[in-house]
Amino acid sequence: MAIERADSFPRPHLFTVEEYLAFEEKSEFKHEFIDGVIYDWGDPLPDAPVHPDYAPGHPMPHLFTVEEYLAFEAESEFKHEFIDGVIYEMTGGTLNHSRIKVNMTVALEIQLRSGHCTVCNSDMRVGIDSGRYVYPDLSVFCGAAQLTEDALTLLNVALVVEVTSPTSMGYDRYTKLDYYRAMLTLQSYIVVAQDEYHVEMHSRSESGWHWQTFSDIDAVIPLDAIGCSLPLAEIYRGIVFSDD
Repeated sequence: MAIERADSFPRPHLFTVEEYLAFEEKSEFKHEFIDGVIYDWGDPLPDAPVHPDYAPGHPMPHLFTVEEYLAFEAESEFKHEFIDGVIYEMTGGTLNHSRIKVNMTVALEIQLRSGHCTVCNSDMRVGIDSGRYVYPDLSVFCGAAQLTEDALTLLNVALVVEVTSPTSMGYDRYTKLDYYRAMLTLQSYIVVAQDEYHVEMHSRSESGWHWQTFSDIDAVIPLDAIGCSLPLAEIYRGIVFSDD
């Protein structure tokens, strides 16, 4: 059973020798290591999940368990996302990407600080389901936080924001949309462009999910589910677009 991976996905993590040796030391089974990839021994079992990069006749790249991913992440200097057994790199952001995240965090924090909803930045890991863990650029939960036992993963987000770039646009607009919409607590998913005035919002209602776009700097995004709104003028405050 091959696990599908869209072309829009980020690059799978390439492990260092030190990371491989640390993983191998803790593993019950043996693995080979070639050019940054950890491989399983032997052919995959019938009906078992198959890595998207597996080619019959060659070793299969290792599909990590949630426990292996969380153990690796706890020791890593950098953050990684985890989708269906594959650990993915998170790329660095541009100045516009960083400033937009800060602008949105400040705008939401000012409105929500006296209410029952709380804003989190991209350091907060979000568990979509038992096999997918991501770090959205911004998230909001309402009421008490529902966390995993280690208190490092948030499970009850009401709003998620991703600031996209040309390389992550497909991943944010389509792949992650499908993942996020599976979360029962999620009410709104917002995708923000960093190179133009353009915001997409997917919002949940009793009749299903609805899609809206906002491209006017005077537009205001309604976030009724969490009791506030987001003016585009605040999202893009101080942002300068390149002429390229």
